[in-house]
Amino acid sequence: MYQVVLIIHSWLRWGALLFGGAATLNAIRHRDDTAVVPRSLRWGWWLMLALDLQVLFGLLLYLGLSPFTREALSHPAMALRNPSLHFWAITHMALMFFAVVAVRTGRVLENGEKGSFARRNGPFICFGIAVLAMVAGVPWPGLAVGRPLLRF
Repeated sequence: MYQVVLIIHSWLRWGALLFGGAATLNAIRHRDDTAVVPRSLRWGWWLMLALDLQVLFGLLLYLGLSPFTREALSHPAMALRNPSLHFWAITHMALMFFAVVAVRTGRVLENGEKGSFARRNGPFICFGIAVLAMVAGVPWPGLAVGRPLLRF
């Protein structure tokens, strides 16, 4: 079960990053036309869906399936001293939570008052911040906590 959830979580990362980039670019492109519903709403919705699925599978891993977080949660003091456990128990979770909050905020701002500064600039700022947080929180190969780019 652990391997299946881990593979799904790993592959969903690419969808979340792809939709994050697309939502950010579309929000930048359509900042001037605030009289109509922004076209970026569709990309923001897909980004939010991809992140929600990421969170679902991530929580399954975090709250029971992953041996790393199981170890970190059973020995919190050790998790703070061990860089690998610290990454999985705190850093990864915090950055991804921050990304989810940023995307939700961007989606709310997309539906704001027509012509407002928040509706023009908020989505691309929030989506951009979310993408940066996701990139920072991914265990890229070459890092001490690195994982493969594609799991099979």
